[in-house]
Parts: sequence; C-alpha cells; structure tokens
Amino acid sequence: MNKPSVLWIEDSARFELRSLVGPLLFSGRYDFNLAEDVTSAMHLLRAKEYVGVIVDIRLPPGIDPEWRKHYRESGANKVHSQLGLKLLYWLLGKNPSIHSETPPAWIKPQNIGVFTVESQNEIQSDLDALGIEIFKQKSAGLPDTVLLDLINELLAKSKLQA
Repeated sequence: MNKPSVLWIEDSARFELRSLVGPLLFSGRYDFNLAEDVTSAMHLLRAKEYVGVIVDIRLPPGIDPEWRKHYRESGANKVHSQLGLKLLYWLLGKNPSIHSETPPAWIKPQNIGVFTVESQNEIQSDLDALGIEIFKQKSAGLPDTVLLDLINELLAKSKLQA
C-alpha cells in the first residue's frame, strides 16, 4: 500500500528536523519530502503529486533566476520577503505572472497548509484570497508533534472537501 506523500517547504527545517520531523517519520504514515527553498519546491512539486503541502512564508529563492529576482526586489529586509506567499499565489493560479512556468495542475487550496512565524492576522487576507484554511503559527513551546498534527488536520479536511 502506498503511503500518502507530503511535502514541507521550510527554510530552517534542517534545524527543526529532529524535533518536528521525528514524530512524522516515526508514525510511518507518510512518504515525506523536504524543500528548503522555492526552486527545490518547484522541482519536487513538478515531479509528483502530494496530498499535503506545508509551506513557510519566509523562504529563500534557491537558484531559479525568476525567484531570485523576486527575492532581490523585496529589498534589504530579506527576512520579510514572504516569498512563500508569492509561491502560493503562483501555485494556485492567482498570479501566474509571478513565474514563466505553468504551476502543477493538481495543486488546490485544500492540499495546502501554512506553518510560519507570521501571525494569522498578518496574512489572513492572503489566506482568504488563496482559499487556504489550514494555518499554524510557529512559536516557542509547540509540541514536537505539531508538524504531524498539522498534516493530519490538512488531510482530514481535504478528505471532507473531496
């Protein structure tokens, strides 16, 4: 039996792998992939379909020249570049001019959850515009199972909407 595939797009995941990915891997319920920048995420999203995609809002561009241009245009404050939002607008066809490639046709708002340091109030208008309902803010003291719980919530909600 094939396990559902999930992708986590997270710039600082290498620092959180042990605490957050450990419970996910230990559960044995998912085929898990990780992308640490927008370019890597695009490659993985084109390579296969994922039932769940968890996206951070603050992401580096990777090597793709178009994403690097967006990142440079964000100015001196790269921490607040919110390239993850640009990725989401492009992926969901809300702003196809962000990138010259066509986003994967399979991805829908119900496949996506957002896990970021931004508060929900800061990005709620974007989440509404994108149709994304699953959100979790990163903060100190979150349980180690937060990523697994977020994926379980996302997949339960997407099954209800199917």
